Amino acid sequence: MSDFIQWTYENRLQISIDLAAGSVSGIANCISSHPLDTVKVRMQMSNDGVLSTLKNILQNEGTKGFYKGMSFPILSIPITNAIVFSVYEFWKSFFIGNSNKQLTYFQTAFCGSIAGSSAAFFSCPIELTKCKLQMQSTEKIYKNPIDCISQIYKKEGFKSLFRGMCATQQREILGYSAQFAVYELIKDFLCTLSQRSEPSTANLLISGGLAGVSCWTIGYPQDTIKTILQCQKPTDQGIYKVRFYDGGFLDCLKKKIISEGLRSIWKGYSVCILRSFYANAIGFYAYELAKENITSYYSIY
Repeated sequence: MSDFIQWTYENRLQISIDLAAGSVSGIANCISSHPLDTVKVRMQMSNDGVLSTLKNILQNEGTKGFYKGMSFPILSIPITNAIVFSVYEFWKSFFIGNSNKQLTYFQTAFCGSIAGSSAAFFSCPIELTKCKLQMQSTEKIYKNPIDCISQIYKKEGFKSLFRGMCATQQREILGYSAQFAVYELIKDFLCTLSQRSEPSTANLLISGGLAGVSCWTIGYPQDTIKTILQCQKPTDQGIYKVRFYDGGFLDCLKKKIISEGLRSIWKGYSVCILRSFYANAIGFYAYELAKENITSYYSIY
C-alpha cells in the first residue's frame, strides 16, 4: 500500500512538473511567434506575397496589427502546451516506466501523436478565435476574443466553435509525432557527434528548431485548409460539402487545388518555417530549462 501511495505521489508530482514546464514553453513560443503567425494567416487567405502582406499590415494597421488575436492564445496556449507535454511524458512513462531506457523513435512518434490529438480539442476553438481576429484589418466585427466566441455561438451554434476540427486533428497528430521524433533524433545525433552525454544549449536550440520545421512541414497543407474553413464568413458557408467525418476538409482541399493549383495550399509556408524554427527552438529550450529548475526545486524540498 505504501509503495502504491509513493508511486501515485511521484506520478502526480511528475505530471505537475510537466504541466508547469509545458506552460512556460507555451508562453515563450506564443510571444515569439505570433507576429509571423499573423502574416501566415493573411497569406493563406489572399494572393499576396510576404513583402506585400507585411507592407499592408504596417500601412493599414501599424505594428499592433501583427499582434491581433494574441490575447486569447497567450492565456490559452500555455494550457494547450502543458497538455501536449504532460500527455507526451505520460505515454513515455507508459512505455519505459521509471527505468532509464530510451524510447524508440517510433514509440516517440506514437506518444507525440496522442499528445497532438489531445491538444486538438483545445487548440481548434482557440485557433478559430485567433484566425477570426487576425483577419480583421479595417472592418472590426469582433471587439475581443470573448465577443468573438459569443457572436459565433449565438449566430452559428456551439458546433461552429469546432469548425476545422478534422483538419486540426490531422495537423496535430502528424505534426507532433514528427516534432517529438525529430527532436529526440537530432538531440541524440548531436550528442554523439560532440561526444557528450548531456545536450548543450546549442544542441537543444537546434533540435527544437528542426523539430518545429518538421512539425509544420508535415502539417502545413492541413493548416491552410483549417484556416480557410475557420475564416469563411457565415454567408460563405455551404461552399464546401461538410461531411460528418471530415467537416468539409476533402471538398475544400479539392476545390482549392483545382481552382488555384497545388502551390496554393503552401501559401505562407516560407514565413511559417522561419517562425517555426526560432519559436520551437525557444519553446523546447524553455521547456527543458523550466523542467530542470522545477525538478531541482522539488528535490530540495
